[in-house]
Amino acid sequence: MNATPGKWVRVRIILVGAGLLFLGLAIWARFFHLQIIQGAELKEKADQEINKLAPVLPVRGLILDSKQVELAVSSRVSSVVAHPGQIKQAQRLSRELAPLLGFKPLEVTEILTRARPFVWVRRHLTPEREEAFKGWLAQVESRSPAARNLRQRRDEDAVYLIPEARRYYPQQHLAGPILGFCNIDGQGLEGLEHQFEQDLYGKPKKVFRMLDARGHIVVTEEKAWDPEVMGNNLILTLDRTIQYIAEKELRRGVEKWRAAGGLVMVVRPRTGEILAMAQLPAMDPNFHQRYSEEARRNRNVTHAIEPGSVFKVFIAAAALDAGIVKPSDRFHCENGVWRLGAREVIHDCHPYGALTVQQVIQKSSNIGAAKIGNKLGGGRLHDYLRAFGFGGRTGILFPGENAGLLKNLRQTRSPLDRATCAFGQGVSVTPLQLTMALAAIGNQGVLMEPLLVKEITDPKGEKIREFHPRPVRSVISPRTAEITLAIMETVTQPGGTAKDASPPGFATAGKTGTAQKLVGGAYSRSKYNSVFMGLVPAQKPELAITVIVEESKGAIYGGVVAAPIFREIAGQALRVLGHYPQTEPLTIQAGVLPTPSPKAAPPPKPAEPSEPKFPKGPVQFKVMPDLKGLTIRQVADLLHRAGLKCRLEGSGLAVGQDPPPGAPLAPGTVCSVKFQSNS
Repeated sequence: MNATPGKWVRVRIILVGAGLLFLGLAIWARFFHLQIIQGAELKEKADQEINKLAPVLPVRGLILDSKQVELAVSSRVSSVVAHPGQIKQAQRLSRELAPLLGFKPLEVTEILTRARPFVWVRRHLTPEREEAFKGWLAQVESRSPAARNLRQRRDEDAVYLIPEARRYYPQQHLAGPILGFCNIDGQGLEGLEHQFEQDLYGKPKKVFRMLDARGHIVVTEEKAWDPEVMGNNLILTLDRTIQYIAEKELRRGVEKWRAAGGLVMVVRPRTGEILAMAQLPAMDPNFHQRYSEEARRNRNVTHAIEPGSVFKVFIAAAALDAGIVKPSDRFHCENGVWRLGAREVIHDCHPYGALTVQQVIQKSSNIGAAKIGNKLGGGRLHDYLRAFGFGGRTGILFPGENAGLLKNLRQTRSPLDRATCAFGQGVSVTPLQLTMALAAIGNQGVLMEPLLVKEITDPKGEKIREFHPRPVRSVISPRTAEITLAIMETVTQPGGTAKDASPPGFATAGKTGTAQKLVGGAYSRSKYNSVFMGLVPAQKPELAITVIVEESKGAIYGGVVAAPIFREIAGQALRVLGHYPQTEPLTIQAGVLPTPSPKAAPPPKPAEPSEPKFPKGPVQFKVMPDLKGLTIRQVADLLHRAGLKCRLEGSGLAVGQDPPPGAPLAPGTVCSVKFQSNS
């Protein structure tokens, strides 16, 4: 038997085994080299190929009104991005993308050829453009496989969509200048968006994201809206409904008088909470770039004006609180012209003789206010006005607050400066300062810090920080505040300058003003600010409201132009807050006695005039009523039911009285009434 074939079989087996062993050793050596020796280096290269370090942009928190209505939100949008280094035919791609994205081909080419690894092509696509881009991607995918090399990345693969957060204001114009706006990267540039940037913006971070075979960043919905980067929420004191009412009525008034603009502030006197801040011109923060700087700024805070005659209230309150004057003190108003010097003259709109302090406010006498301020003295006047908050910032959490201008009346030597300050010239205030000072009178003389933000909550709604009402100082005594309210109430009664200011069923304590505007350093003879400020209800004020109409046409007086706007805002806002007119028990307001209906009156008696139909039961007077023409029996009965003591002299009909009509009444006041017979 031949052993040679078996020998060669064994040789072949040995050779194959040796080859396999050698191959195994080579594979193992290669494995060892790749995994052990070069493992860390190769892993790093692999991570660079399949992972991308990408930022996760913050999602801004919500801004809500006091009833949790959304005023500013962040919505999900898509943006087109690209990797220029992966694009070989930029011009061809640009021609396809330009009409979809609203660009010219050259503009897209310039973007796609930048020497950067990553570029934004179009930020924040509209839904229509997003659908058009997705349609283009679908067309690219539907192309014949033979027309493209599936093993290579295409130019189209270097352009794709990623999700972003875009700031959106669902209420559009409503409270636009208060909210402010953001840039395209979601950073606050104006208003509350800027003031609370650190709270709203959240915390950006960077994460590794996987790339697919075409180089796209793989972004899941969870990663696109990462809760870790969401900002905190602001809850405001604003009431969306009252804000809407203020803006609506201001717009109506501005259009009626063809005015250049207007401002409105609505505040709770007891807490300092700002319920509304309206202005015209205003802006829609969704399209802030379309508006002027004047429309974008919250001019209730940043804009200072000369207040005009509304300033007289604070002069009178200061003099009353200092004990320098009493409401019944009289000042001669020089029949409308008061000469301080050879060239220094103060005028009244109407010639008045002697007026009480109450009548100076009711009739709005410049001369009377100047004399009251002069009697108070420059030093004390300056201290009181500073205490009311004029000439300094209020401390509101809002950017760009204007401090206004108040001259140091202690140091000024000019009697004209002190006199004009008393009726609101030569001093500038913001609507915010004016309204907070007014609110102090309605809050028993206590000035409050303005409150615009109630609290800050985290994305889950849990409180992080809370802002409470904060008293600043007591400016005047509660008794002085009560007397000042009673004086202001006569302004809205017949004989006052704003008889149309009170909403139906409510008494209003207010003051009118008509201020000349400064144009080129001189007072204009054709441009005025028409102002009305008021507290309602007058007895226990729930609202302090200031209305300013700028450069009205056809009428300029605050009682004619601004007061009706106040009336509409106040009436509607009180109903929103749950306050309705009370019909029982009936209270006689501010010295105006009801006029009897001729049909309801009994037949006249020969000996005395017909008896008016006064309400039965107790009545209440804030100020002294006009008793002229009433009989002794009528006067005695009326004053007795009002809880007032009386001293009666003479017989017949009432011809004189002390206190005079309209003077504030204090408990226990003794009223002297003189009567005279017609015979």
